[in-house]
Amino acid sequence: MKTKRRTLEDLPDNITTRLNALSLFTSTGFAQLWQEIGSVPVFWTVEQDDNILAVMPGLEGGRSFWRRFQAMPDGLYSRIWFAPDSDIDRRDILKNLMKSLCSAGYMKLYINDYYRYFEAPPGYNQLACQTSLVAISAKDWQPPDKKIQSEIRKAEREGVTVADFAIERDFDKFIVLMRQTEHRHGRVPKYPPRFFEALARLAHEDKRIRWVGVERNGETAASHIYFIDNEMVLNWQIYFNKKFSSLKPNQYILYTIARQLAAQGVQFLNLGATPSDAAGLETYKDKWGGEIYRYPCYFSKSFPGKLF
Repeated sequence: MKTKRRTLEDLPDNITTRLNALSLFTSTGFAQLWQEIGSVPVFWTVEQDDNILAVMPGLEGGRSFWRRFQAMPDGLYSRIWFAPDSDIDRRDILKNLMKSLCSAGYMKLYINDYYRYFEAPPGYNQLACQTSLVAISAKDWQPPDKKIQSEIRKAEREGVTVADFAIERDFDKFIVLMRQTEHRHGRVPKYPPRFFEALARLAHEDKRIRWVGVERNGETAASHIYFIDNEMVLNWQIYFNKKFSSLKPNQYILYTIARQLAAQGVQFLNLGATPSDAAGLETYKDKWGGEIYRYPCYFSKSFPGKLF
């Protein structure tokens, strides 16, 4: 077996088709999205006799000795495509992949192993990560907390409606809301407007991205971005105007999306990781019926990576 770093242009068409079908997180459109913030999509393959046995997409940043790799960024997860007709043990494929990545010369390397592909590979350190999963597949599902239920009914009485994001109608108002939200939290925006514009256009093409919001009096009260990965939907980003908190738009959006996607076969609502200093947020997730799901993040740093 040999491992190879490929770019999008270097991938065979049949592999591109299979990556696009497997998951949003392996799709080439999703990988290209991150070029808007300077990242380079790469596809690490494990091959034998000119046959591709497995592919793990990821993103590179930096150059030369300062190159970084992550699969995937900002709370997202690594996904791997395996050739269905291969008789090679997947454990051997994964060992080969991780060994090659570790020796590829990256200053920093991170793999968020939500799907637990790997078994403590040598040469890597490990972080214990966790998120909160809510089982939503029951036909009569609703959040177990009575207060949350009351807030959802309050939104219904207020006439709150959830609409899909439309770039021509909503984009400028969203950018205002995004900047207001980040300023309220004392943060510099993670992503520039061009990233969100590219994301909105991809969402129009790929229904595994759900971007929805609530509007009131010509302003965006709340805007949520969700990523669907087979039986799970990840609540990735929430932007919220506190002026409209009485409408309970966040609660109503979350509930509405859960019910819509459960009807389409999605089984779990992933509420995302909770920062260590945000105990109140974890309590809020518990009210939705969230249960802790633990997974490892593997990382490796070169000598310069340990200094910077």
